[in-house]
Amino acid sequence: MTLHDSIILEIQNGKLASELRSSDLLGEERKVLRRIDGADEERYRVGFDFYAESHIATELPNNAEDTGYWVKAGQPAKYRRVARGLYRVIAIEELEELLDESEDAAAPVLAWSQVTTLEERLACFLEQEPFQIFDKMRRSHHPQQPVVGFDARLSSYFWPTPSVSYAATDLLLQGFMGRARDLQADLHANAVQVLALFTDICAWGGVRLPTDDAQVVVDNLVRAASRSRTTPALMNSAWTKLYAIFYPDDFVIYDSRVATAMVAIAEQCMSDAELVTFKNSYPNLGNIAGRGGSRPRATATIWRNAYTSWSAQLDANELAKKVLGQLNRRLNKTYSLRQLEAVLFMEGY
Repeated sequence: MTLHDSIILEIQNGKLASELRSSDLLGEERKVLRRIDGADEERYRVGFDFYAESHIATELPNNAEDTGYWVKAGQPAKYRRVARGLYRVIAIEELEELLDESEDAAAPVLAWSQVTTLEERLACFLEQEPFQIFDKMRRSHHPQQPVVGFDARLSSYFWPTPSVSYAATDLLLQGFMGRARDLQADLHANAVQVLALFTDICAWGGVRLPTDDAQVVVDNLVRAASRSRTTPALMNSAWTKLYAIFYPDDFVIYDSRVATAMVAIAEQCMSDAELVTFKNSYPNLGNIAGRGGSRPRATATIWRNAYTSWSAQLDANELAKKVLGQLNRRLNKTYSLRQLEAVLFMEGY
């Protein structure tokens, strides 16, 4: 995450005031030693990431409205100068205005502490927490202003570029799932077509086809259908997409972005005790290495390495279906796992 994003995260979680000074980010309690290029260097933790003192000291003044060095160079302002050395995050001001405007029309906001289950806590987060990422590839925020609400988050989805919306992606995925339904009557007899579909799925997902053996693909689809912890199917960022297409109501695409989102949301909206309970309920969830965006992302607590873990896929399926059930109950909607997964995919950018 950028330092700006990390500051917003701490403000939203009550760790920082909406008006702050650089010194608020440079306390001894934030200082850690990080191994960088073979040497220990001092860094300061903000949000989930770690930053050099020089970075923190220049972040606010250099990005301030009207006076900041980078603002004068043409970049958008991130902070508003309130007094000498004191700044307010512009995105927080815009968010407060957005929430004020929508307050009458919105459903009553529940504090996380009032939510009955931990799964509902995650659903509540996706409903109520503002969403915005910094798109490193295009060097801009997406969406341009933070948005609130599940539908707004879904409308902010894109893959692989901002020109490809969720609506366009959904048409493609519906086509994949339609082909899968036609092949399921006899996977073995349709093995060649199953492999062809897997090839197309991998091309869409930007991942390598893990095998060109049609029988291996069919055998793993059969194992996946049983959802047995004692008979694991192969797992990686390609296989998880295949299972989600063939079994759309039972499997979530559990890739690095979705894994990152599940971990990050849990850490943000649960107390330490609740997080222990959550980890006991879904013991195999964890981190999956990914490139781009904010991944790999530092975490506040220790999680498993979930890469290639079949048990982690099953835990993710269970969690996603329960969160989806809570979303649909709370919002009186019929969202699908594909829609939830798309929102988590963007949260895990």
